[in-house]
Amino acid sequence: MWPVGPEPPGVYWRRRVIVLVVLLLILVLLWWLIFGRSSGGGGDAGPEPTPTPAPTSQSASPSPEPAPTSASPSPTDTKPVECLDENILVEASAEEAIYPVGSTPTLTLTVTNIGTFACKRDIGPGANELQITSGDWRVWSSDDCNPSEEKDIITLDRGEAFQTQLAWDGYLSEVGCPPDMPMAEAGEYTVLGRNGAIVSAPSALRLE
Repeated sequence: MWPVGPEPPGVYWRRRVIVLVVLLLILVLLWWLIFGRSSGGGGDAGPEPTPTPAPTSQSASPSPEPAPTSASPSPTDTKPVECLDENILVEASAEEAIYPVGSTPTLTLTVTNIGTFACKRDIGPGANELQITSGDWRVWSSDDCNPSEEKDIITLDRGEAFQTQLAWDGYLSEVGCPPDMPMAEAGEYTVLGRNGAIVSAPSALRLE
């Protein structure tokens, strides 16, 4: 370690210092190559993921929904139902208010749909009846001599009326139509009509 040679001692010490510095630099370089590059702090990190842009807070204008169309029901969509009694008006009357005894008064039965929609009603002979009464006495009935169970179901529109007419022969009658019944005498009588279970209001008739 002591300076040896013809040169002054300072020259040898400077050479030794340079050699030591070079050795230290080599050792530092080796340490960095081995340990420094493998550390997490300054290593070669992979590419950072590109952030996906968040959806903007502006809401897209919704497409207008088509307005529902209301189709008008065709007349064939609804079939007529049976008429309720409360929707049927029955009327009965004589063609003239006064008839001579022995004549044949013409009687009219009218069945009217007074409901709010079309409906079906039996207006056959089995459902209809005309009567002549005097107080509580039943003078005559269309069912006595011509009983029938025949049906005739028709559709009555709102406000539509059905009419039927027949002639009263002026004689009294009973169930079974017995023969030789007397003729009705002069006096005040009432005409009544029936369709099903509905009976009309009384209508006046006078024989004289």
